[in-house]
This record gives sequence, structure tokens and C-alpha cells, in this order.
Amino acid sequence: MLIRAKQIFQKHPLLMNMISYGTIYVSAEISQQKIKCITSADKISIDWTRVSRFATIGIGGMAPLLYTWYKCLDYLLPAATGVIVAMKVAADLFIVMPTTLTIFYTGMGFLEGKEDIFADLKTKFWSTYKLGCCLWLPVQAINFALLPPYTRMAFVGVASFVWVNVLCLIKRQEFLEPQKEGIELTEKPEQD
Repeated sequence: MLIRAKQIFQKHPLLMNMISYGTIYVSAEISQQKIKCITSADKISIDWTRVSRFATIGIGGMAPLLYTWYKCLDYLLPAATGVIVAMKVAADLFIVMPTTLTIFYTGMGFLEGKEDIFADLKTKFWSTYKLGCCLWLPVQAINFALLPPYTRMAFVGVASFVWVNVLCLIKRQEFLEPQKEGIELTEKPEQD
């Protein structure tokens, strides 16, 4: 079965990555909603409209971008020497991460029908970016140094499940004025 999956990924990499990223984004959002349901006094059912927005971002935004990004990066920087790996990680952190965060926050704002689709981007970008650097720096170092190109999207997909869970949590939070000890987070009411 794994051999067949590998063959399908190699034959139809963009399609398979779109399916994978859609699944990752949907799974992360459903897992966050289930956790919220378990920890909430009110028993809430799955918000499928919200889940569909995450699917749209994963399938239509992230998968094509990241697939193209990794193909270009491997073409431009094909070796796996220490310097090349460092260059790839730096490019990933300084080029693709800001791009994906912008797509995520503005895309979600658009899909939610917000008047200001940039509102979450303005308030959450830097804190999300810094947190993302903590996760993605070691993940991408391993990815670029040790893995063959055709496995990279799958490896990133596993890390992305963790990351998208973080994004789901951050997306639900509203940043208030900074307190002396840091930024306070409160639950933001759901908007459809």
C-alpha cells in the first residue's frame, strides 16, 4: 500500500498534495472544534462552514503555493550542503512563511465575509510569525538536509498538522492590549 501511495504521489504530486493539505487543514480544524466541545460547558456541534473555509485555504491556497515553492527551491538550490540547507531554511522563513500567513489571514477574512479582510493579519501576523519560526526552523532544517524531494511535502504535511492546529487556536483568539506580563488572549465569538 505504501508503494502504491508513493507511486500515486510521484505521478500526480500537485493533486495529491492538494488532497493532503485539504485533509490536514480540515483535520486540524475539526480536532480544535472537538477539543473546544469537550472543554466547553455547552455541547457544540461541528461548524462545517468554518471547516469548509479551512479546506478552501488548504486546497486552494497552501498546497499549490508550497508545491511550486519546493519545486523551485530544489531547482535553484539542488544540493544539501550545510550552506545550501541554511539558505533554503532562510528563504522558507523569510519568503514563504510571510506569504502563507498573509494568504491564511486574508483568505480566511475574505471567506468569512469580513469588511476588513486584513484585520487579523494586522493584529496577529508578528506573533504568529515568531511562533512559526520556532517550529519551522528545525522542521525545515531536517526536511532540506535529510529528506529526498518527493517526500518533503508529506513531511511538511505532518508538521503542518501541528502548525495548523496552532493557527486554528490563534485564529479563534482576540488579541487585547498588551499587559505587563505579555499579551492576554480571550476567546473570540465565532463569526460566519
